[in-house]
Amino acid sequence: MSARAPEETIAAVLRRLTDSARGERITLDDAIETLGDRAYGLAMLMLALPMAVPISAIPGISTIFGIPLILISAQLMLGRPRPWLPQWLGTKSLARADLARMIDKALPWLERCERYVRPRMLSLVSPMAERCIGAVATFMAVIMSLPIVLGNQPPAVAIALFALAVIERDGLFVLLGLIVSVVSVILVGAVLTAFAAAFWLALNSLIG
Repeated sequence: MSARAPEETIAAVLRRLTDSARGERITLDDAIETLGDRAYGLAMLMLALPMAVPISAIPGISTIFGIPLILISAQLMLGRPRPWLPQWLGTKSLARADLARMIDKALPWLERCERYVRPRMLSLVSPMAERCIGAVATFMAVIMSLPIVLGNQPPAVAIALFALAVIERDGLFVLLGLIVSVVSVILVGAVLTAFAAAFWLALNSLIG
């Protein structure tokens, strides 16, 4: 499939993803191929949006999207020219109608972001900086994939911000992504600490 046209907006690319589908289901490999020359950022955005907004009630969606997101972010960290998924994962598919519904619900948020994103602070989106972005995004994707109360949405938002930064070469969105990443770690740490404290109190009450 052809690469993304320079004048095509991010929202238009995601719409084309469902409009150009050949069947009722879309595989991850087909989606990445459709995303074209900015596959890293667009793939990260597509996989993070369902949890970032949130816009879907599909059971286990954080894991469904989290595993490929971990692999793609890790490849960005390693500096691979294009994202790649192993066959067992790349052939996994999602109903085109479900993907279209998720994209439609995310578009208002995405279109608002597109008004502000633009090339700036380019040192924060250099090739070496992108590797650092990939490292943080990988860590966020791991957290997003875990069944932690209140632990899915903040990391997904951070990854979505990093994705927009990579797509549009916007260093400011890198900084925003880093801020949300720190908040995510603090929030998840607080939840885990509270759970551990509750478990310890329950254990002591049983023993006592």
